[in-house]
Amino acid sequence: MTTSHSHEGLGGRARFLAAIAGEPVDRPPVWIMRQAGRYLPEYRELRERTPFLERVRNPELAVEITLQPLRRFPLDAAIVFSDILIVLEALGHEVVFPPGGPRVTPALKDSDGPSSGPGVASLEYLPEALRRLRPELGDDRALLGFAGAPFTLACYAIEGGGSKDFASVRQLMLTEPDRFQDLLGRIADMVSELLLMQLEAGADLVQLFDTWAETLSLDDYRQHVAPHVKTIIDRVHAASGKITLFQRGGTHLLPAALESGADCLSLDWRVDVAEAARQAEGRCALQGNLDPAALFAGPEEIERRVKNIHEAVGGRTGHVFNLGHGVLPPTPIDGVASFVEAVGRLGSS
Repeated sequence: MTTSHSHEGLGGRARFLAAIAGEPVDRPPVWIMRQAGRYLPEYRELRERTPFLERVRNPELAVEITLQPLRRFPLDAAIVFSDILIVLEALGHEVVFPPGGPRVTPALKDSDGPSSGPGVASLEYLPEALRRLRPELGDDRALLGFAGAPFTLACYAIEGGGSKDFASVRQLMLTEPDRFQDLLGRIADMVSELLLMQLEAGADLVQLFDTWAETLSLDDYRQHVAPHVKTIIDRVHAASGKITLFQRGGTHLLPAALESGADCLSLDWRVDVAEAARQAEGRCALQGNLDPAALFAGPEEIERRVKNIHEAVGGRTGHVFNLGHGVLPPTPIDGVASFVEAVGRLGSS
């Protein structure tokens, strides 16, 4: 069992790390993907004054944005404010964020790509933000870093932006496998370095976001992508770090996720949590997986869903409460508060 009333009074950081390790906790820890973002009026106010990339690259602004949700809600962890696409800038791509979504140039479906880039040292502003956050949080809250996974970053680099299905990415993967593997390998090296920089700067755990892995079959994921993910996870473990792997829409990829060696798997809201917990028992912790749309419901419905997820995990493995994807921009603040409060009540139920 991972819930024990003999561990009352755990601080958020201790609670989070115990859950990741599968150790007893008074209640599951809770944080929310995209918890610092557009649903908060204080973030929207700051957004009016500063361009997105300035917010990402300015450690002072990144710290302020990271702390905003913690001032409102008793969350157990803070995740540093940044963006997964900064790795592509370090590889030499230009990344801009117009209203229609990010654009990456050159797009590799149309070119060989940049001959070189400034490298991971150009991303020093991210570990600097973590170094400033660590004393702000103390031992009360866990501090999380993150990066995009190689396949998801390759999707943006190849397509030049977002896509409904990233068919051009799978086309390149199958018709130019050497070029595709070289790209994923270079991205994996840089992602590994960036995650290690964040751990050294004070992150308690890092999360790898593989948002677009859902576009692949299990066989293609295992053959073309999983080795690069495992390389990153192995390097994090070699540095005594902890890592969570997130795959959106990853129900069919759960076997590969369990094979990755990640300390924790972050589950999309469509994953059967009870089945995932059965498979994860003795292997890794789980994170998730409330539907982000559930935060629009009333507090009673949110609490019902929280209890259902808690019972589905059933103490089989460590569990960190979260959403199955990022909080939606129009989400009511009261919905977020109801979710966090419902998780808080699990320890006394």
